[in-house]
Amino acid sequence: MSRGNDNPADPFKKALAEATRTLSDDPELTVAYTVDPPGLAEHAMRLPQVSRRMTRDEVLLARGTADALALRRRYHDEGTAARYLPEGQMAREIYDAMETARCEAMGARSMPGTAGNIDARIAHDAARRGYGDIRAAADAPLPQAAGYLLRHLATGRDLPADAAHVMEFWRGFIEERAGGTLEDIDVTLSDQAAFARLIRKVITDLGYGDQLGEDPDAPEEPSDQTEEAEAQDEPDAEGGQEQDQGDQDAPPDAEREADPEAAEAEISMEDVSDDELSEDAELAEGLPPMEPPEPAPHSDADPNYAVFSTENDEEVRAEDLAEPAELERLRAWLDQQLEPLKGAVGRLANKLQRRLQAQQNRAWEFDRDEGILDAGRLARVVANPTTPLSFKVEKDTEFRDTVVTLLIDNSGSMRGRPISIAAICADVLARTLERCQVKVEILGFTTRAWKGGQAREKWLAAGRPQAPGRLNDLRHIIYKSADAPWRRSRPNLGLMMKEGLLKENIDGEALEWAHRRTLARREARRILMVISDGAPVDDSTLSVNPASYLEKHLRDVILAGAMTEQLAALFDIDPRASERAMRVSLTRRAG
Repeated sequence: MSRGNDNPADPFKKALAEATRTLSDDPELTVAYTVDPPGLAEHAMRLPQVSRRMTRDEVLLARGTADALALRRRYHDEGTAARYLPEGQMAREIYDAMETARCEAMGARSMPGTAGNIDARIAHDAARRGYGDIRAAADAPLPQAAGYLLRHLATGRDLPADAAHVMEFWRGFIEERAGGTLEDIDVTLSDQAAFARLIRKVITDLGYGDQLGEDPDAPEEPSDQTEEAEAQDEPDAEGGQEQDQGDQDAPPDAEREADPEAAEAEISMEDVSDDELSEDAELAEGLPPMEPPEPAPHSDADPNYAVFSTENDEEVRAEDLAEPAELERLRAWLDQQLEPLKGAVGRLANKLQRRLQAQQNRAWEFDRDEGILDAGRLARVVANPTTPLSFKVEKDTEFRDTVVTLLIDNSGSMRGRPISIAAICADVLARTLERCQVKVEILGFTTRAWKGGQAREKWLAAGRPQAPGRLNDLRHIIYKSADAPWRRSRPNLGLMMKEGLLKENIDGEALEWAHRRTLARREARRILMVISDGAPVDDSTLSVNPASYLEKHLRDVILAGAMTEQLAALFDIDPRASERAMRVSLTRRAG
């Protein structure tokens, strides 16, 4: 029987899988080799694929990844981690990186053979992320540097070159701020809860304490009602029964004489006349009872635009809609789409950058008595030596800080090449504008369900009232906030490639949402760009409303936005002011 078709890598894979189960202390663990990003689920582990050639790099990467994930499986408890997990983005990334380093350091101490394998995995990841090419601390990720430093301090091992390069950018800062706290590593390394408290202290030392959220170890304060009930039920310290008996025997007059202040404070409702009660009950100055305010309109552009229910609408960050491993896989897929266009995209990005920077021209004031010698006017001095020298001074040019908001249609009609092109455009614009010191925000909009979601279910349960307005649940996605650096938000754009994300589109409300976010920015110049392939469509809404319901609202929003900008310029109003303040200002100026 021929065995020529057997994969020579199979024995290695089988042996590595068995060793991984033993190392993770999980005999039921399923180990798979795949081209997808490595990861760890409940009872399954994904490892990098090993080809038939079994190159040295493939073997080392597979071993290192297996050891790292197995050690996390062995020493990491999700419940404890979730209890102490910070709320803020940066604090959470530092927490995760240092917890991962703790698990790997535990393994390196008890099983030194794992340290070399994990070094190979760290070297591969650092090279893939381009850590060796970083030239400024602002481009070096602080969470990764903190994790690398912790592993170095806990094990005493030197890191791979690219990882050490990133660590050194932040080492002085971390040791200056949190060096005293990190001295307790050895004491807490084997206790995850104690180590989590140490990480939170490190995060506070580094200046991100405001992102920690509530202290999980803080004692719960009893509520006011509980304290009152306990106070009522608690007997007097000197003997409640004797005091109660004495109170029963004492006459009321004796009580008042014993405590005159209490007697003055005690008021009987029988002594108050009905006239006094009615006078006190009347409102001041005869004002009528206040009516409840009318509900705010759902749209500033069209007060008649209706929404049946907003309870299930959501504004969500892209990283909350997919696991990090899935985002990396989807981003890799997007990069494959970008590969054939890489040369053209690079040229366009450089051209765009040159055009943007060309607008920042210098301006000079000439014929000054001092400053920089004006070489262009030396000919006059040569022709007539009695002519005085001419100097020039550069004007102080005021550069207006700018923010660009990119709003992308994430509807089903964008599926395929259109959404890939939109994601590529967002990628190019964000990278290029960030080089030019222009902040970029990338947003997306769709719905949570096809043909209506929870809003439609509530409408059906309510008996199908007429003219319900919008009948679907919105999903507004933040792929990149304006203040987030591009290198951290880069994987998020891969979410657009996710199957099932793209549903229906309600453009008018999405445009108002993006507009409100833009107005809240502090930059002097704000630009909003929209990438969409057509008119808004939502079957559940259009089936019970006029056919042009959503399109009319979109046109009203666009018109209102254009008029607001024109009027703001005409009446010299700060566009950052609220729309209510703008309307008041316009009314006063027009009057």
